[in-house]
Amino acid sequence: MKLLQQVRQDGAAGRARMNPLVQVGQQLLLGNAVRENHALEHATIVLLSQQFPETRLAGVSIAAGFFIFGDVPSEVVQPAAEEALRRLRGSEPDLAIHERCGTNLAVAGLLTGLAAMSVAKMRKPYNTFNNVVLASTAALVLARPLGLLAQRYVTTHTPNGSMRVLGVYPLTWRGSVTHFVRTDNPDAAKMF
Repeated sequence: MKLLQQVRQDGAAGRARMNPLVQVGQQLLLGNAVRENHALEHATIVLLSQQFPETRLAGVSIAAGFFIFGDVPSEVVQPAAEEALRRLRGSEPDLAIHERCGTNLAVAGLLTGLAAMSVAKMRKPYNTFNNVVLASTAALVLARPLGLLAQRYVTTHTPNGSMRVLGVYPLTWRGSVTHFVRTDNPDAAKMF
């Protein structure tokens, strides 16, 4: 609630360009606003991790921006996000791909589950425990490169020229320091 009040008081940042129903649709359909914020979230975390190597950081992206979870000073988050945006659009679009992204976990879980189920449904003597473990292990080995490919082509997208960082709003969530980075992206604000 505090975040909404802060955003409303912030003038230009308070005037959301994206309809709330479109925001929900973007989230459910993994629209460009979410994918571009996801790329910016990754790049921002990379830059903040370089400044604060001992701090553990995580993030979550939505259509209106992204959250950074981690104890870093609020005043460094916006410059890091703006620098990340500049670098993503410039010569470093690979900053959008992150080794510890949840996409990698989702791909690993999906592949491992499918491999285990496929082997378990085979006829005897192929559906043994050893073969289930072997298929699951092979799926985990394949999951890493496939997770990175899924990030590159499905869950992230290099931010377009209309995206800008509107502001950073510090929050406390479950006793932890959190920052909401609000973005505006008129070119990605449509449902399709």
